Amino acid sequence: MSGIDSDSFMLISFDLQKIALILIIIGFIIVRVGKLSKGNLNRHDMISAFGYLLVVLSVPYMINFTYDTIVSQTVTPVILIHSLIGIVILLLGFIVVINRRSWKIKRRWKTKVNMQILLVLWLVNFILGTYMALFT
Repeated sequence: MSGIDSDSFMLISFDLQKIALILIIIGFIIVRVGKLSKGNLNRHDMISAFGYLLVVLSVPYMINFTYDTIVSQTVTPVILIHSLIGIVILLLGFIVVINRRSWKIKRRWKTKVNMQILLVLWLVNFILGTYMALFT
């Protein structure tokens, strides 16, 4: 049999989540250390966009986990909240992170406040995900 089986695919997808986490942290550090200079913002944009792409590629793992949890009837409030916040992060992340310079929507949605909201949601979801990994 050729190709990848579903277990291998899930492991690859989970590894993409780990890489995305590292890239998101690096992107945040670049913005904080770089004092928001133009060159560092461009680098931050590229790293954030790549991190977001990896998160999107790891969505099949998340869907499989959610499906298994629902089928086994072990849905906890933490898993539900983590999933709902994750959906919001994916949608807001698409608007904020992937949005490039020439799009008109950029002026309305790619603001510091929206990026801070995305950061807070991401941190809350990261803490919930860590809790799930350790205690569920």
